[in-house]
Amino acid sequence: MLNFILAILPLLALIGLALTFPKWRRRKKGAEADKGLRKISIPTKTFRPGKGGQLLPTTYYFDEENFYEIQVDVKKSVPLSAITKVERDSIKVNNRSFWIVTYSTEGQTKQARFRHNYTLFHTDFADFLEAVKRANPAASVRQLNAFTL
Repeated sequence: MLNFILAILPLLALIGLALTFPKWRRRKKGAEADKGLRKISIPTKTFRPGKGGQLLPTTYYFDEENFYEIQVDVKKSVPLSAITKVERDSIKVNNRSFWIVTYSTEGQTKQARFRHNYTLFHTDFADFLEAVKRANPAASVRQLNAFTL
């Protein structure tokens, strides 16, 4: 019986670690941190109809008050309190899930879809989910854990 307990103990420790590691934090570094912006996505190509149908790189950031969509020369900001839903899509690319942020501005509901950049040492995406919960407690925010990455 003691051998069984000693064999299972490391497995239980690893499971506990996997379930709690999204809560770990790191210090902000880099130029974006100096501006207060924290990157939460991997650059993706987004269709922009006004530019002749080009696919332009789009990156998503947030700070304490806003969610930002930055595309080459356009910076669009949305208050965190306007976000109504953050959910994980069923599609994965390179073992990273797509996430959908739904927000309402000026009476219109819009969505932003991106792949997170969450790693063990880069937890800004987990911080973004917590910031949305603080800014809008009524928002439906998917819990981030080892199984929903």
